[in-house]
Amino acid sequence: MRINQFEKRLGTLPNNICQIRELITRFEVCHFKARQHLYNIKSAITHLQPQINLDSIGMNHIRHGDDAWKNDESQRSRMGQQYIEVIKSWLNDTPNGPSIIIDDEIASKPIHEWLGTKEPAKEHLVRLLLARLTWDWTTYETLLSGSKEENLEYQICRLDICHYAFPSNLDNVLQGIGNMQPASGFEGCGSFNAEARDFLMHEFGLLNEWLKTLIHDEQPDKTELIKTWLIACLCKTIKEQVKLSDLICGFEK
Repeated sequence: MRINQFEKRLGTLPNNICQIRELITRFEVCHFKARQHLYNIKSAITHLQPQINLDSIGMNHIRHGDDAWKNDESQRSRMGQQYIEVIKSWLNDTPNGPSIIIDDEIASKPIHEWLGTKEPAKEHLVRLLLARLTWDWTTYETLLSGSKEENLEYQICRLDICHYAFPSNLDNVLQGIGNMQPASGFEGCGSFNAEARDFLMHEFGLLNEWLKTLIHDEQPDKTELIKTWLIACLCKTIKEQVKLSDLICGFEK
């Protein structure tokens, strides 16, 4: 509420500032590039100019089609597309074969064995999984049943190739579907490990130090006020995602 009240004092904000705020909204602690994304956001706040084009974010994700992986330098989409093709072959949804060459790493994984014998309930979950991985939300909502397999459905809901634990979390869920039991040791979207928490606790402290340099007795200029607001928004996002109890400097009361 205090951050929102502070924002109202700033009046109408230019597009470049709104874009930085959008970058903060999109920040996810569980993303495998979380550190790089945080660096980009801090740099954008420093210069009050986004360092990347928001329209380009996620363009190489497998949700953009069978060929999206071709421009992905991280190779995540390439691996994700191979998983999709192998899973589709279990469903017999690829009569003409996969649209991508399956490399040795994926081919060596006994995905068909993990899934086991095809049966209606299992096939339903696999199609739900494919819809989630490709962000086909229309199909996903149609297939989401809230049945007795709701724990497996919940794990499927929290899967994405962008997660730091991919592909191990996907392997676990595939085996869970095969056994019709929720996967053990599952790490899904929104999760974080001790390393990520320690990193963000440190960054939160640095952001608070930055706020201290902007909060002073003299009348701050508009640039300082905007930076204060953006840093506070970033602090709030970090607090919420890693459940920090630390206060945001200048917004405690």
